[in-house]
Amino acid sequence: MLKNRAAVLTLLGVLLISNVVLLAFLIGTHASSEGDVALGRAAPRDATIGLPEIKAGSVLAANQWPDACAFVGQEEIKAIFPGVKDIAQESRPVNAVSIKDFAADSSWKESDRSAAGQCLYSMRLPGETYSATQFWFRIEAVADPELIVRYADRVAPGTNTNQGARGADHCVITGLAEGSWTCRKGPLLFTVGGQTTVAFEGKPAPAPFIWRDEVLPEFVRTVSAKIT
Repeated sequence: MLKNRAAVLTLLGVLLISNVVLLAFLIGTHASSEGDVALGRAAPRDATIGLPEIKAGSVLAANQWPDACAFVGQEEIKAIFPGVKDIAQESRPVNAVSIKDFAADSSWKESDRSAAGQCLYSMRLPGETYSATQFWFRIEAVADPELIVRYADRVAPGTNTNQGARGADHCVITGLAEGSWTCRKGPLLFTVGGQTTVAFEGKPAPAPFIWRDEVLPEFVRTVSAKIT
């Protein structure tokens, strides 16, 4: 009986130690998986988006716009989000608001629909169990830069950014927390936005504000670099 009792106590001791070790491992793994995510910096490709020559006072019809997904590539996303995984992208159509009222030729009546005027990206950042982070880029208009200035002033109201234009000619922020940036660069008027569930390393503010103030400016820089 004594031997059996000793054997049982020994077995219980081994199981207790094993459970303690396993618990410590799980706690360590869980803590590391929920650590703040590092935020990188924009690294635009050495490439430009080929836009047709736009004459003074002219508007590029929406059905001639480039594919929005061409403005931000996966390698550029990885530069901004080190450790990102499962990047997927999807082109979406855009029904553009006509800017013919700003054109010199008021008879302009081209199509106002772009088959791929917006690109939606989904991805998984460290600590996320699924692709919960999203970023989107949308073309708002392509026209003579002077028309774009007037058009943006009329249809893209917002708050001027404290972060500067980040490579664009001018940007405004719409919304307070999960705001988007609407910017113009030469003949292009565009908007970037998105959301995430993670906290970023060394950033004390909640994620929505960091997304608005720190993340989106890097995407603005990436897009703006494509327009010369």
